[in-house]
Amino acid sequence: MGIAVGLTVGLAVGLLFVALLFRKKVLDCTFDERQERARGVAFKYGFFTLMGSIFLYGASELAVGRWCDALTGGCLCLAAGILVFAVICILKDAYLSLLERPRRIMTLFVLLSLVNLGLGALMAAHGKLVEDGVLTFRAVNLVMGIMTLVILIVYIVNFLLRSRETEEE
Repeated sequence: MGIAVGLTVGLAVGLLFVALLFRKKVLDCTFDERQERARGVAFKYGFFTLMGSIFLYGASELAVGRWCDALTGGCLCLAAGILVFAVICILKDAYLSLLERPRRIMTLFVLLSLVNLGLGALMAAHGKLVEDGVLTFRAVNLVMGIMTLVILIVYIVNFLLRSRETEEE
């Protein structure tokens, strides 16, 4: 019951936060045609990654038994799909819209990474990530923190490489 209440409250807070970001014009989804095409390709690969990871999760449950609870497995699969989508969009310069400010979005990703990694570390310190040999839902913060950190690193590396290319020209 506690997990259901926590998920509901977390979802409500997350939706309010996203609504606030749209209201403050931090998130403005105005993409040009090239970006739209690149995002379509990224969605396709993200979706196929999601499908493949769901298949692998199901196959792993059959092969080795229950190693994580169903909600955690679903979140792991979702994180894989989101990560593939984000990395492809970043590499094709279609992650941020024309009106979004990269510094604000990257600051948001730093905050998301720190909060999720902090909560994940807290759960790990209390020994609540694994119970009876099963990965619990408390590991999702750690997974999402790693995912947002990887997206942030890919964005920064891509930004630095593009800056170097423009300096050489």
